[in-house]
Amino acid sequence: MVKNFSFDEMMPMLEEKLRAGGEVTFTVTGNSMLPMLHDREDTVTISAVKGRLKKYDIPFYHRSDGKYILHRIVKVRKNDYVARGDNCSFTEYGIKDSEIIGVVTAYTRRGKEKTVNSFGYKLYAALWSNGFSFFIRKRVWVAFLKFGSKIKRAIFKKK
Repeated sequence: MVKNFSFDEMMPMLEEKLRAGGEVTFTVTGNSMLPMLHDREDTVTISAVKGRLKKYDIPFYHRSDGKYILHRIVKVRKNDYVARGDNCSFTEYGIKDSEIIGVVTAYTRRGKEKTVNSFGYKLYAALWSNGFSFFIRKRVWVAFLKFGSKIKRAIFKKK
């Protein structure tokens, strides 16, 4: 009989493999990295961290609330990092090196493996993660929600 392990049960094994210089690949869950990574469809390959991370790296880290997170670094500070999910309206501050388990080195999207060193990834990360793009996306989304609710009210207006 095959036992299904929870992510928390597997973490010690994954961390050990990363410390030994290996890689781990798993399917992502959640929508915080849309449109790049799709919930339960795409996979990421995580490798051990070698030195300080850079802007646009995607660390796999463990929050103090117990959650495991994949979010893109949008700013590197002297003692920590600032990160944001591509589909998130909030920015997370104070991510320490000690919380980081590994870093994404490749991902599979629609069955095609891509590396984070490719030109396409770097262009996407730079355009999607910069402050101006984030500001515009947030404003467009709010406008869309407001406009959408007006259309809905007009269509479904009680007679």
